[in-house]
Amino acid sequence: LHLTLATLQLALLPKSQVSPSHLLTASVMSAPASLAVAKLFWPETETPKITLKNAMKMETGDSRNLLEAATQGASSSISLVANIAVNLIAFLALLSFVNAALSWLGNMFDYPQLSFEIICSYVFMPLSFMMGVEWQDSFMVAKLIGYKTFFNEFVAYEHLSKLISLRKEAGPQFVNGKRKAWIRSETIATYALCGFANIGSLGIVIGGLTSMAPSRKRDITSGSVRALIAGTVACFMTACIAGTTCHPLCPVFQSPQNGSFQGGRASNLQMQHMLLSEAERQSCC
Repeated sequence: LHLTLATLQLALLPKSQVSPSHLLTASVMSAPASLAVAKLFWPETETPKITLKNAMKMETGDSRNLLEAATQGASSSISLVANIAVNLIAFLALLSFVNAALSWLGNMFDYPQLSFEIICSYVFMPLSFMMGVEWQDSFMVAKLIGYKTFFNEFVAYEHLSKLISLRKEAGPQFVNGKRKAWIRSETIATYALCGFANIGSLGIVIGGLTSMAPSRKRDITSGSVRALIAGTVACFMTACIAGTTCHPLCPVFQSPQNGSFQGGRASNLQMQHMLLSEAERQSCC
């Protein structure tokens, strides 16, 4: 649940500047990554009680027709939806309180924009660098991971979409006059952000599972943070695979401002870039 994107998310995100092919590929790659990370975080040291034979047995309900089954299902989902909503509000309120406290503390040192996401951006910088992002781009990718972890993937992909738009307007490697976002970093960030591992989903999982299995509430809450970390690690694994396979060797503009060439002459590398279409530049990745 912490790993792959929902169908609604796959339908909405391609409307942005993010590549839908990378989103679909990352969702498929998350399945084996989730199994591998789950075995590492929760190794089976004993014989499991649930096997394939007894797992396939399904109890029949007492509903006599489709309308009665739909009514019972809607009634039983009230507690599930209520638990999810309450836990989601509680987790987001706690995050807002922490950010407000950090902003107040940062204001004392003339840094009012201090937040939990910015702090975690510095924590994620070496991780993004190990995923294959260049060091000068690692802070921006780490900041996107911070948005995804402490808000949701929609916020992170919205910021990534803005960076992609700026890159297309100013040149393939320049954003706001600086060499920030480029095609390889965008691709790795797309894979690293493609997941459901965030604070909001933590509240959704705890609320949903505890309503379905109230007797396992302590086990669910104790393993939820570990599941959040495992989901994040699985997303980073898919990003590492993307970093090893994505090597865009597209030539770039030299001018960071408006895409025009600096100097009076254009080199052969620059002339090759003029002949490349946008689709061909994206196909390098």
